[in-house]
Amino acid sequence: AGIGGTSAAVESVASFLQVKIPAEAPKKSIDFGEYKTADKMKAAFAEDPDAYIKETCRLDPPVTSATGVLKEVTEVSLAGRDFTFDPGLLNQYVLSMANRDPALYSSPEKFDPGRINLHRALTWNGAFGAADEADYPRICPGRYLSMDITKVVINHVLGTSAPLNNYFGDGVPTRGCF
Repeated sequence: AGIGGTSAAVESVASFLQVKIPAEAPKKSIDFGEYKTADKMKAAFAEDPDAYIKETCRLDPPVTSATGVLKEVTEVSLAGRDFTFDPGLLNQYVLSMANRDPALYSSPEKFDPGRINLHRALTWNGAFGAADEADYPRICPGRYLSMDITKVVINHVLGTSAPLNNYFGDGVPTRGCF
């Protein structure tokens, strides 16, 4: 996804801040809940920009799917029929639907940046920020950079600032690096 995914994240966050559903998102699948005004949206972003961005991208993911290659013969049951697929077959899986799983998210269509399990969203091809993040077979190597670029652009538009992620692990904030 690279810059395309980051651009999509910025676009989605900007839309949500205006209490607008992005053009590509299904209109009936996003409920702004208690955040029905731009002022409430801006306050939620200011309170926790990372959570705001993650929740926005859970509902309107910048990367909606990924492609893998079957490594072995795989049997799948679809619509009551059984199929056998050979190794080497490309297959695509939809990440965005996992982010709407009612078994994982109560009121999955509702915008709630305070969700306690927000780190489980598969927005960046894996559970971004989860304790077992390294166990995922595929995760976006630029996820922190994407978050920071999104924050920098949105903060510029809003005339505010928010701390950036610390890439270097040395305890020194990276604020101002962009």
